[in-house]
Amino acid sequence: MKLIERVVGKRVVYAGNYLSTEQQMVILPDGRKAIRDIVRPPDAVAIVPIDEDGRIYLVRQYRLAIRRAIYEIPAGIIDRGERPAATARRECEEEIGLRPRKLTRLCTFYSAVGFSTGSIQLFLAEGLTPGRSGHHDATEFLQVKAVPFERAYRWVLANRIVDAKSIIGILWAMQRLEPGSPEDRWRTVRKQP
Repeated sequence: MKLIERVVGKRVVYAGNYLSTEQQMVILPDGRKAIRDIVRPPDAVAIVPIDEDGRIYLVRQYRLAIRRAIYEIPAGIIDRGERPAATARRECEEEIGLRPRKLTRLCTFYSAVGFSTGSIQLFLAEGLTPGRSGHHDATEFLQVKAVPFERAYRWVLANRIVDAKSIIGILWAMQRLEPGSPEDRWRTVRKQP
């Protein structure tokens, strides 16, 4: 049996400024029909900015959907026709006031594959230099906090950082930045209080 669902009909349920949703009628691999709800947000980038002192720059902002302020890595929507690396540089400068000299693409991931088409390209940003700050979206209120990378990593393990892109970004960066095998790092982290 082929693992594929064939779309035989769809209707737009909502079309807004940021995202759209649709219902799709599909034929399942066994021939039965089912309805799938699909959300179509824009694709985005997320950045793990690390300075020469080993600090990561996080932004803290209020997220209405979960009704609390949380720490996140900088991120933003890829504008039409814009290259993801250009978006990463722009968002890093807009959100934390620093511009990376070096960007390393870490991965691309989908945050909710069961119902969303949106992907996020993840970058490690190094060689941070002062840029223009305070040029973010007029409806965006951010607090920037630089913390030792190891502390942010512990915040992920303690579930203090709960944002998916930030968890993924910090874990990917940990693999790139720390010498030794993942098993060695795991043993070291487990010994820490």
